[in-house]
Amino acid sequence: MKLVTARQLAIALAFYSLSTPAAVYAETPDKLVLDQNSKTALVVIKTDWWQPAPSMKSAFRLILSTYDPAEEKLLGKPFGGSIAFEARKKNFTDGYLIVPIKPGRWVFQGYSQQDIWTLCFNAASQQFEVKAGEVVYLGEFDALSHRRQLTVEALRSGKMSIRGYGFADFFDLPGGPRFRAIDEAQLAAVREMIGRRSPRVTAPVRAAEYSPARFGTGSTLFAERRCGGYFATSAKGKDDKAER
Repeated sequence: MKLVTARQLAIALAFYSLSTPAAVYAETPDKLVLDQNSKTALVVIKTDWWQPAPSMKSAFRLILSTYDPAEEKLLGKPFGGSIAFEARKKNFTDGYLIVPIKPGRWVFQGYSQQDIWTLCFNAASQQFEVKAGEVVYLGEFDALSHRRQLTVEALRSGKMSIRGYGFADFFDLPGGPRFRAIDEAQLAAVREMIGRRSPRVTAPVRAAEYSPARFGTGSTLFAERRCGGYFATSAKGKDDKAER
């Protein structure tokens, strides 16, 4: 049997901690079951899809994490406490993405493409509460503008090509996740879609109630700055303006 050295194990763990994706749900809408007595909830966004790179399954991922507002800290870890809207063609329902979620306070963590390049929303995000037995509509997400933003950041940093286990997280950005303001017409459209495509979802649908949020960033075992991860820190009392 091949022996693994301590250094090899550390490298493997470091790579795993930075690459393990947030939980992604792929249930078809007609199989979803949720009523006002359920212990879980659903979150919904409307957004765009485009053909991803040939080797990738999704156009992008919008990552959410459980959040401690008092400590301004991410609580999600690679093995739990975080979810992602994964923009795969098969995941869309009439232009919407629907993901089960646990009750609690959540924050938008980042926007990622190809699981390597990430816009980190640490400096200017949005937080919201989810209660059991409800459907929360988060709004119409402007994924195309974040796609352009990520391209600009990659060009500016020179990180257009990443090799091996590398990654490129971009921090301290001036703006957070971009959503169109929610109105009654959008809510009516979501309710109609849920009723038609997910007949066993009878839980009430409401709009998310947002408030500003920021959070501390994390690091790998080799002290490389990351947007989340095992070693997440608090933003409380810190400028958190490390170089990208």
